[in-house]
Amino acid sequence: MTFVAVAAGVTLIAVVVVDVWLTVLHPDAEGPIARTVRRLVWRASSLTAGRRRTPRRTPLVWAGPILVTGTFLAWLGPLVLGVALVVWPHLDGYHRVVGYGPAGFVDAIYYATGLLTVLGFGDITPDTGTQKLFAVASAALGFGFFAALATYLIELITGLTVRNRFALTIHDQMRGTDGVGLIARSLTDEGVEEARQRCAAWAESLREVDDTVRRYPLVALTYRPRRQDYDIEPALEQMAAATVAALLAARCAPWRGLGPRAEELAHALLRLRDTIASRYLGRHLLSASSEPVAGDGMDEAGTDELLRRLHGRLTDELGPRFDQPPGGDGLAGEVLSRSLPFLAALRGWSVLGVTREGPPHRGEPSRRSVAWCPGTAANSGGDPARSGGHLWPPHYRRPICPVAHR
Repeated sequence: MTFVAVAAGVTLIAVVVVDVWLTVLHPDAEGPIARTVRRLVWRASSLTAGRRRTPRRTPLVWAGPILVTGTFLAWLGPLVLGVALVVWPHLDGYHRVVGYGPAGFVDAIYYATGLLTVLGFGDITPDTGTQKLFAVASAALGFGFFAALATYLIELITGLTVRNRFALTIHDQMRGTDGVGLIARSLTDEGVEEARQRCAAWAESLREVDDTVRRYPLVALTYRPRRQDYDIEPALEQMAAATVAALLAARCAPWRGLGPRAEELAHALLRLRDTIASRYLGRHLLSASSEPVAGDGMDEAGTDELLRRLHGRLTDELGPRFDQPPGGDGLAGEVLSRSLPFLAALRGWSVLGVTREGPPHRGEPSRRSVAWCPGTAANSGGDPARSGGHLWPPHYRRPICPVAHR
């Protein structure tokens, strides 16, 4: 019995130490305990927000603090239990104050808690050399645990600042337009050099967010502010639109200098997409969207049709200087075919439909800004003749185009 209790305690301590080390100190990993808590809390929060009769953002707003608290307790609980299991079989040999009485498992929990929090009440103290060494090691472990948690919180807040600054920047730049319109306006009004600098700045922001999400996955979707302009999903959607537009425009002679920066932006966007998908949406999405599946509406012909419609909008925006025939751009097609299922899954998983206090009235679109759908009347000046139906296939139309609350 003694051996089993000690072995179980040492195992619990080792599991927590490895999980904390992976999550806090390793730059490219997340411990299984932290990962499980993150997924469970976020899924429960998103489902709670979406299944209410009147959808609200409140459960999503509180998901971040609940998640950090849950992760902390999921680490601290097994750590206390592990130390208690190690000392419990030997607790009768510990020195106790006069009148303390028999020591049981509750006393072992009490002693372990005081030891790890470096409080040391003094009513139970180690007596032998081995017990004293274990007490010192446990106290050091507890101190390191709380120091690591404080460091993690500081880095998490820094990462949230990076994400929020990126979302706010894109939100401010897209006021009154979308990604396609902003690229077109930048080329016509500011010139190709300004467009190059804009794409380079976007790529740098995407790399910063990617590095932060890779090291601290909580930054991607949790800690949702009440203000919707901090949401990252619309920013990623507009970045996909701007990237495809820049790649298509760079094929034309007047803006060929935009090509290298547009390709840099595309690779940065796809890298961030892979990072978020692997952390939140499951690794199956990576292979599922990199190679289109037959019947899902995103075969080669479907991608060419989307490129053709985007080409038509750029022709309207840029005029006769945009003189290249539609289709034939491999990287633009890759961005389209990989971004659409990702954005659809991202919206479905994070309940992006919960965008305000209550659903819209029947027939009223969401207040979230219209996405880059040149095939909709919203992006054609309200002219049904120019809309020509939806841009996206039915499988992706609802998540990507203006959506109602689910």
